[in-house]
Amino acid sequence: MTRRATHPAVLLLALAAGCARGRPDDPALLALARALHPGDRLILARVLDPDVGDRVAAVVRPGGAKPELRIYERRGNGDALVHTVQRGELFHNLALEDVTGDGQDEIVSTWTGGHLEILEVTARAADGTYATLFQNAGQEIERRYGPGGAVEFWITSRTYEEKAGQPPSYDTTVYRWDGKAFSEIKKR
Repeated sequence: MTRRATHPAVLLLALAAGCARGRPDDPALLALARALHPGDRLILARVLDPDVGDRVAAVVRPGGAKPELRIYERRGNGDALVHTVQRGELFHNLALEDVTGDGQDEIVSTWTGGHLEILEVTARAADGTYATLFQNAGQEIERRYGPGGAVEFWITSRTYEEKAGQPPSYDTTVYRWDGKAFSEIKKR
């Protein structure tokens, strides 16, 4: 018996139809069903505007390639791929959080590239374009909360300042949104 390849959108809609709370007519699911190509493997999908469902962030592994973050938006009568980024060999997490204090959620994604964790913060501008607000990497990345609840990223990296025969030395750098960009702050 031979098996025919099934388009990922068909599988996605079948999965949604089988879920107790899933709606096969959900705008986000329909957008993904139209947007994914044969060979694409859906890893994660997040609706960026839950009330409407017109914007979806999806982590997709194109056939045989590294995973990438794609943002789709409904535009006119169709769905458009408006932003794509690939940061590492493995995808780890995608969170929506207001890390700039402007009242709008940014997309915080984490990846692994080689032996480093990679962090990226992506935001939507008023004109509808997407831009990277912050990207950095280290052996370990922590998200903490500073004074007044401000999000801080604590990035620990090897310094390579050790002498031969000594154990590796590490240092942590802390970054916080200063109103214009993520800037290094003095440790407490």
